[in-house]
Amino acid sequence: MTGRQGSGPSRRLVLSAMVALTAAGCTSGHGKKPEAAKTEPAVRAKVTAGNDGTGGAVTMQIIAHPDDDLYFMNPDVRHSIDANHRVVSVYVTSGEADGLNKVPGKKEKPRPDYAGYAGSRQQGLRQAYALMAAGKPLAEWKRTVLDLPGGIQCEMDSLADHPGVTLVFLGVAQHTADQADTGEGPAGKNRAVPQDDPPGRKDTSLSDLWSEPKAATRTRVSTGSTVRDARPVTRAGLIDALAGVLDRFKPTLVRTMDPDPDMQVHDHRHRQHHDQTGYSDHPDHTAVALFTYAALERYRGPGDGKHFTVTAYRGYYNERWPFNLPPGLVRGKADVLNAYGGDPSLGCGFAAGCGDYDVGRDRSYGTGWLQSTNVRYPGTTTWLQRGHDDRLTAFGVLDQQAAMWTETAPGSGRFGAPQLLGGGMLAPALAVSQTKDGRWQLFAERFAGLGADAQGNRREIVALEQESPGGRFGAWTSLGNPEEDPVRGRRVGAPVVARNEDGSVQVFVRTWAKGVSTKRQAPDGRWDEKWTDLHGDEVQEGLSAVTGTDGRIHVVGSGHDTVHHWVQERPGGDFALAAERYGKLPVPADPPTLLPQPDGGLLLAFRQPKTAKPLAYRLEGKDGKDGQWKELALGLAARGYGVMAAAADPAKAERALLVSRNNAGSLSASGFGQDARPKWATFGEQAVGAPSVAADAKGRLVVAALTPEGTLRVTRR
Repeated sequence: MTGRQGSGPSRRLVLSAMVALTAAGCTSGHGKKPEAAKTEPAVRAKVTAGNDGTGGAVTMQIIAHPDDDLYFMNPDVRHSIDANHRVVSVYVTSGEADGLNKVPGKKEKPRPDYAGYAGSRQQGLRQAYALMAAGKPLAEWKRTVLDLPGGIQCEMDSLADHPGVTLVFLGVAQHTADQADTGEGPAGKNRAVPQDDPPGRKDTSLSDLWSEPKAATRTRVSTGSTVRDARPVTRAGLIDALAGVLDRFKPTLVRTMDPDPDMQVHDHRHRQHHDQTGYSDHPDHTAVALFTYAALERYRGPGDGKHFTVTAYRGYYNERWPFNLPPGLVRGKADVLNAYGGDPSLGCGFAAGCGDYDVGRDRSYGTGWLQSTNVRYPGTTTWLQRGHDDRLTAFGVLDQQAAMWTETAPGSGRFGAPQLLGGGMLAPALAVSQTKDGRWQLFAERFAGLGADAQGNRREIVALEQESPGGRFGAWTSLGNPEEDPVRGRRVGAPVVARNEDGSVQVFVRTWAKGVSTKRQAPDGRWDEKWTDLHGDEVQEGLSAVTGTDGRIHVVGSGHDTVHHWVQERPGGDFALAAERYGKLPVPADPPTLLPQPDGGLLLAFRQPKTAKPLAYRLEGKDGKDGQWKELALGLAARGYGVMAAAADPAKAERALLVSRNNAGSLSASGFGQDARPKWATFGEQAVGAPSVAADAKGRLVVAALTPEGTLRVTRR
């Protein structure tokens, strides 16, 4: 374990959760550019003997355009490189766009050169990955040709001194007609009017290739490529090719873009900027994500008893919500994008040019994409809980199925191999709850179909229930979708749950309109026929729901200007938006975490925009009946990003533990509350998704996280 612990009561609290990392688990089965900030040590790549990118996890990024990984997935990709994982980035399109590699500050406008611009962007990626892996943008690469199923031939590049870093360029033409418009809006870098194809041909975009099974396009040979011939591409052929890439590299973690981006109203308050009409993302991002999920349906995993996880990232969504990265991580992303942007004078020796010139020189700050990293399915932080027999049980999504790990004995801290529970093709987030008699109930969002047309491309909320405490599970049940229209239904988020006073469970999801909808199961097991809209303002993906000590359910979500709060008017009753009933909360950056305390109070934790500084508020009294939100003076430095986990201290009700991903991608934790001296302690390894924390049978706090190798890791005394 690295890092320092605090002293006094907070030291005891932190140590009780994180003194040692066990191997218990289980391998198995727009804005104005800020002043330049010093890159944090955790963000810099380190190259040492044996750190060649060939150990541990295999992480694969499948993206549409050169630079999507750098804008939307970093700092996670860089964390994987720093952790010595094998990193494979797959670029589906050639990214030729309008063929103009503009040099900032130069008056002369270059002539369109589609093959040349595609080649220069590939060179920019080699520079960016060389910086992340070797600490310098110019390095030697081994460049070869890779033949894939579906008839696609592509370029594959690996760093000579860091062979675990591999770039795969499928080279599918972004545009194939003489007149084309991606719908990205004016000044969009990928808006294109190609002129090197025969006049009159209809442009075939990736969206067309997905939705029209008879459509066909081709690859584009970029300047300087190891590939010499263009190849035809069909819908089936592209899925075959991506399935072939998965089977070749056998990733344990697959990263892709958002398959179901938010719908977006564009008006005087919400300018279109780079969005496509009606949505908050680029259509190529969406299409590539859907093609990736279609390929994942065929992927059988890494083999040798290993499993894989999947993470999807938001795209232009980032510019629509408060920025969530601390300045050091933003600066680190900008440094990598500057290497990708390059410069004509860099001296890279590549015929097509030395990068995507318009992106360098810190120009990436202006898009609003750099300052945030958001995942499509943030997940809950309550997936580690004590079961009816006092054993800790953890739940997650492996191989796109629900998975369950159970402690071998109460308080042992040792877990058996994961039990896979099926569920179809699940989104990477599970909600977990227990019935009054100790049976587990699981809830998830399922890809019910990945067909070409709207009716065949559906999502649904599903549930699974144990038949008896500690017994077998029944069959998965569909709870439907709050939206009858399948296009709107794809925008629904993953569920969160809480239990009513009578023991019945209540499910909540974010809707296509960015509101909240709920469905209730009666004590006799029957579900409401319809979903109920709670009404209220827009919230980000990532809700939190808990039951207070008086039996009322509270639900919170991060809005544009405050944390929105819904509460039952009485136990088991209807929900009302609390508005400023308990006092208005400040602007949040990431999804909030709500925690009930034994004395009837509620704790709320979230991050401050732009700084990622953790904030905590307490609602005094009997679940807030007589109180207002009161800020707790945490005094903690900004650390990492993403949803934070929290748990009450079993030894002292007025105190709690906060767990966060840190700037290096691993975990940090601190005690806070009465008599605590908050101070971050760092531990563990790179985490995937939200962490969870719970008290074991011996009253010790235990932190759990999934790793990029598809394993469970827990930290305890």
